Amino acid sequence: LLKEIKNLDLKNIFFLNKKELDNLITSNSLIEKFKVIKKYPSTLNVKIEQTNFLAEINHGEKNYIIGSNGKLISNKFNNQKLPFIFGKPDIIEFLEFKDIIDKSNIPYEKIENFYFFPSKRWDLKFNNNILLKLPKNVTKKLLNDAYVFLESYNISKSNVIDVRVNNQI
Repeated sequence: LLKEIKNLDLKNIFFLNKKELDNLITSNSLIEKFKVIKKYPSTLNVKIEQTNFLAEINHGEKNYIIGSNGKLISNKFNNQKLPFIFGKPDIIEFLEFKDIIDKSNIPYEKIENFYFFPSKRWDLKFNNNILLKLPKNVTKKLLNDAYVFLESYNISKSNVIDVRVNNQI
């Protein structure tokens, strides 16, 4: 990115094409946020915040990482264990679902896999091999109740917990 910025005609920051610089920076899938500060007479400061890696997904026969910026990122940048998404959700659908999980008591790091179904329903598989079957409309309260159940009861006989029916587990 630094090389590409240097390739821009930056002889005079008064005539800097802000739109061109913005497009160049936002085209990089690893960037979450950025801020460009012109420091007169001849300095340009670019502050960049890297996106967080959320999950892996198979898209077009290749594995990618979904960033918190909503972009698909080449898997070559990842060296951490991330949950894998099975199915074909829109990235926006995943980010909305992740936001509900983040607001709930379920620790994200305990999730091993996400399963997305064409009916727009999700299942969660945890690191302890328990599968949580969720209804189409997931709420923070539902996730909190399911998590309390998972933590409170010895469910060694079954590794599937179904909360798809209202007021039933």
